[in-house]
Amino acid sequence: MGGTESRARGFTLIEMLVVVVVVGVLAGVVVVGFVGADKEQELKTEARRIALLIELARDEALQRNEEWGVYVEPERYGFAIYDDVRGRWTEHEGGRFRERQIDNMTLQIKADKLVIPGQVAGQSIPQIIIFSSGEQTPFEIVLEPAWETRAWLIESDGVSRTAIERRE
Repeated sequence: MGGTESRARGFTLIEMLVVVVVVGVLAGVVVVGFVGADKEQELKTEARRIALLIELARDEALQRNEEWGVYVEPERYGFAIYDDVRGRWTEHEGGRFRERQIDNMTLQIKADKLVIPGQVAGQSIPQIIIFSSGEQTPFEIVLEPAWETRAWLIESDGVSRTAIERRE
């Protein structure tokens, strides 16, 4: 019988280690991608929430024949109702119009200042006024994240519905 050499078939230890390293790197890239997507989704969700709450307050003002307001500060926002009898703004407490804190994001607002007849001197008024007619102060709110990405713009011309768009 001839001298045939039997050769084992399979993978060497080096080949197995290379495969393990490649799979590990790919898994790490996928996990990092999901974490970034979660933050982006959180940012978009907050922009939508603000826009929808402003629209809901607008509907409430129209239905109840009341003036509503929106306070916007860098790390929080809230709603208020104008009390005609006392001539002042009362912050809305509890429920969907409660004051909301935002984490890892900041708000910047541009809106026209209004003077309301009969307003108590020295009292601050909300930056956005929503009238019982359904009109509101034209505004732009920029929702800026703490991480490197584009911000969201929440805006209304005062007559149209509140819209959101991604800033360039």
